[in-house]
Amino acid sequence: MKLSQVHIPGLISLGLLAAIGFILIADGTGMSMFSKLVLFSRVDGVITQDGKPVEGAQIIQEVLYKNADEVPATTVVSGPAGDFVLEEVTHAAGVSRMLPGQVSIVQRLVIRFQGKEYEGWRHNKTSVEPDSELDGQPLKLVCELTTPPDFEGTHFGICRAAKE
Repeated sequence: MKLSQVHIPGLISLGLLAAIGFILIADGTGMSMFSKLVLFSRVDGVITQDGKPVEGAQIIQEVLYKNADEVPATTVVSGPAGDFVLEEVTHAAGVSRMLPGQVSIVQRLVIRFQGKEYEGWRHNKTSVEPDSELDGQPLKLVCELTTPPDFEGTHFGICRAAKE
């Protein structure tokens, strides 16, 4: 068969189908069109005041991704040891994995205790990968209510990365 006899539109269609199939299944890194986007990694935290655990503090997790109402806020309450857990917040990837562009996810943790509100964590996440907030480290935070909010790396607030 000569090249002039090859049906070019058929080859293009076959190539497109193969490319789409490859994207839908995996892109070589385990990501697929149907995989999840991690908007906020799991948070394991402790609330303290003057170094002592704070029980009963409300921790409100807010995520701004695309539209203001797209991701509802989550609220948890600290336990007797001041501990709290916020599970990973995800979103279906859809075609967004295929679209070029920079990701911008605004993350915020607000802490309410005894009538006061504290800026716990404010961060602009630029990756949809898990644990990318702290460059691959799990998000383990210590939030001391007497600490004035300040920057630690790229995040702002009273919560600091726990030292292992």
